[in-house]
Amino acid sequence: MINRVKIHFDQEREYLPLEAVRALPEFFKQMMAGNGLFLKGYDTPIRVKFKGERPDGAHIWELETVPELIETIFSVQATPGFHVEVDYELINQKDNLLLGKIIDRRQTYATRQDPRNEKVRGNAVASNFLVAKTNIDFSKLTGVSSQVILSDIQRTVLKNYPQSKVVFLSGSTHSDEIDLMKEHKKPIFILDTETFESFPSEDVFDPKKTFEDDFLLDDKIQEYKKKKIGSYIYYPLFIQMKDMHFFAYLSFETERSGIPGEVLDLFKEVERTFQERIMDSNTHILDIKQNVLNVSRGGVALEVNDMEIIKALKVKPTFTLDINFKLQAPIRMAIELRHLEEVNDYFRLGGRITGVSGDKKAKEIYHSLIEFFA
Repeated sequence: MINRVKIHFDQEREYLPLEAVRALPEFFKQMMAGNGLFLKGYDTPIRVKFKGERPDGAHIWELETVPELIETIFSVQATPGFHVEVDYELINQKDNLLLGKIIDRRQTYATRQDPRNEKVRGNAVASNFLVAKTNIDFSKLTGVSSQVILSDIQRTVLKNYPQSKVVFLSGSTHSDEIDLMKEHKKPIFILDTETFESFPSEDVFDPKKTFEDDFLLDDKIQEYKKKKIGSYIYYPLFIQMKDMHFFAYLSFETERSGIPGEVLDLFKEVERTFQERIMDSNTHILDIKQNVLNVSRGGVALEVNDMEIIKALKVKPTFTLDINFKLQAPIRMAIELRHLEEVNDYFRLGGRITGVSGDKKAKEIYHSLIEFFA
């Protein structure tokens, strides 16, 4: 039985609009003669054939294999180096023929630089997974250790802005600004408290309209005038586990207007560095083996049936592991999760290799083993 794949994690691709609609039939014919066209989202590859275009622009597709369920929206994909997806609204289905109207089409910016080697299956396994702990006590996580880490980061990253502060939240901490940061999960960056002009960025929440709607804007202007604050930035710090835990924020206030935008970039660096350090200090090794589905110079795909790994990846989508090729010493590498999907009784994991332990020779050995098992 052919089943739908359940997506648990999918790192967003950067897409370009695929505008050349009139050229699609020719493109489809080229793909059928090459790598092929496939129906997206099933646990078994379903090859499809382009059978023609009606005068109204609808496309006719023939399925090599018919799954039990075709949804009202289906997608056809191809990967001729870059990745192409065309979404259709299902108009009609008769046996193995689908009639669909295009509703979206897109292609990736990036092209695949290295081919995937699937012949390593059975010749390589993954083991010794260094992953996040899933039973972390949040109260301990945001205790003394996090304060020490933040203080150290503040001394190094924010050394040119000694007026900046880290404000730790407690059950009694409350303000309109804190509530807005918690709700929108974005910093507040006001360039001028007299006009309440906000820093122009999608990464920043502008509270002016909210304060106007709640009839608070004039009170806020007076509040900051009394405090002699002409410009400020409050940057929320979340610990990203199964949920986003808001436990502190970075604060920088000046009497003058116009805090430079570089402070926002520095606060982003503090957040990123803190998240890495706090999660790295709460990891453990799972001494288990999982099958390797394919490898390339830049990535690896695994068949995962251990739920502890799956739980850990939902807490922290980066990890390290050993790749063990037959009769070879294990190669330690760092992986960033790119996609995770549930296929019947196992999970298919795809990751980008962000580092290989050891000197340059270790990476060369890994590349030679990929070619050896080709």
